[in-house]
Amino acid sequence: MLNAASFLKNKINFFLLGKIASSILVGILGTIILVLFLATFLRVFEVIKFIPWIIAFNTLITGYSLLDKTRSQLKYKQLSSIGAGILNVVFTYVILSIMSVHLLGEYLLSTWDFIGFLIIGVVCSELGALLAVKYFNLKN
Repeated sequence: MLNAASFLKNKINFFLLGKIASSILVGILGTIILVLFLATFLRVFEVIKFIPWIIAFNTLITGYSLLDKTRSQLKYKQLSSIGAGILNVVFTYVILSIMSVHLLGEYLLSTWDFIGFLIIGVVCSELGALLAVKYFNLKN
């Protein structure tokens, strides 16, 4: 009986982790796809101007999606959305840096860009989470 209860608890935690990971992955893939889309029409150095806006939009989506998928399963909603926004920015920055080095042979993003992206990511993921909380409270 105890093994069945612990198995069920581990399974629920695994599904919760999957929901969190899918929310973060949606934001990362959204940013990468939008940057690649803009790079088809604009020069790469012009696309860099739009990256903060793209990251802001996708971290907002990440914060909202995180609370939409997990609803009441998360104990600390704001802290979780901030963590999701930070992870979104970190993975996005690493992927864009690797892509720029391999495709263009140089780093296009600096450390100051990373710090700015982190600030944008934290603020916008928190705003997305607040939007989700207000929407779910209004809906009930």
